[in-house]
Formats: sequence, C-alpha cells, structure tokens
Amino acid sequence: MTTRQLFAALLLATLGLGAQASAVGVGQTPPKLQGGPWLNTPTPGGYSLEGLHGQVVLVNFWVYSCINCHNSLPTLSDWYGRYHSKGLEIVGIHTPEFESDKPLQNVKDALLQDKVVWPVIQDNNMTNWRAWDNHYWPAFYLIDRQGKLRAVYSGEISSRYPQAIPKLEATIKALLAEK
Repeated sequence: MTTRQLFAALLLATLGLGAQASAVGVGQTPPKLQGGPWLNTPTPGGYSLEGLHGQVVLVNFWVYSCINCHNSLPTLSDWYGRYHSKGLEIVGIHTPEFESDKPLQNVKDALLQDKVVWPVIQDNNMTNWRAWDNHYWPAFYLIDRQGKLRAVYSGEISSRYPQAIPKLEATIKALLAEK
C-alpha cells in the first residue's frame, strides 16, 4: 500500500465513511449500471462506470417523491458546480418507491423543476438497487478514479441534517487530489 493509499484509508476510517451499507464493500468494484433510460446525457446509452475511470464518481440512489432526497439536491448541486470541472461526476439512479414515481415524464419534469443537470438513469425495475443491495433513499456511493468504492453514506445531506456534509466533501476533495 502506498503512502497516499494509506493516508486515504486512514482518512476514510477517521471520518467514519467506510461503513458498509451495501453488498459492495469499500475497496471493491461496484456493479455495472444497468437499464434505463438515461436522462441528462448527450447519448441515449448513458454512462458506464468503466467509462468514467479517471473521474471521481458519486452515485446517488434517489426518488423524486422522497423529501430527504429532494432536500439533498442543493448539496449535490453545489458539489457538482464546484467539483465537476475538477473531475467529479454525479450519477443519479432514480429508483421508484411508488407506481407514480415510474412514468418517464414525471421524472423529466422533476429534473427540470429541481434543476438536476447531472446524468440520471431510471431504475424502474430496481435492477441497480438490487445489484448494489441498496436499502435507502437517499444513498451515496463514492467511487475513486480507479473505479473502486471508497465510501458509502445513507441519509439526507442538507442544512437540516448537515453532519455528513463536511465528511463527504472532505472525502470528495481527497479523492479528487489522488492522481
């Protein structure tokens, strides 16, 4: 283990962001993104995590009808605005909780209303949800430039529940600093 890897591991452990909330463990390669359609992408096929190697990726499981997910969007928008040009990509996985969350037009309308500009995959069949063994809305998975899962957090990140914001942002900055 290099000094930089050791430092990153210690930082994550110290921040308490290494907790496993999915079948995918920290340090492992997460499952492929499946299904669709993709929204907010230049091509209909969307993205693959393999295609995003070299970038830090924040995968966000959410649904537009969830208040905790909705309240987390300003934090995500802020991070996207500040760190996207430095190598951060956010990928939203919209996984419905109710039948009313499934229509594509409802999701498109919510993206416009909430000014979500990062790529989003619609996961109506819960394919990604099951592959990642996710259990929460919202949930956040940070993936490093080499495609390894480095941190997991579930719960609202907002001014109402700001406790995790400094820890997650510090982890994003540390991962962006890794080359």
